[in-house]
Amino acid sequence: MATITCDRCSEDKEQLEDVPMGGDLGQKIMEQICSECWAEWRAMSGNLINHNALNLGMPEHRAELRRVMKEFLGMEA
Repeated sequence: MATITCDRCSEDKEQLEDVPMGGDLGQKIMEQICSECWAEWRAMSGNLINHNALNLGMPEHRAELRRVMKEFLGMEA
């Protein structure tokens, strides 16, 4: 598996095995975020969804979750 310098933690770590989501954003995450930081986001996203009662069937809720994800991962908003 490839090693990358993660944009979030600034360490050389394992790259994700697969693109985590579709589109350009998924590819960017694959290239810039390590698997450990992505795992941290996945755990946090579940808590955010439950705590804020987000309905991912609603576009505005998905957009908010994506905005918080970019902020958490240190990606441009």
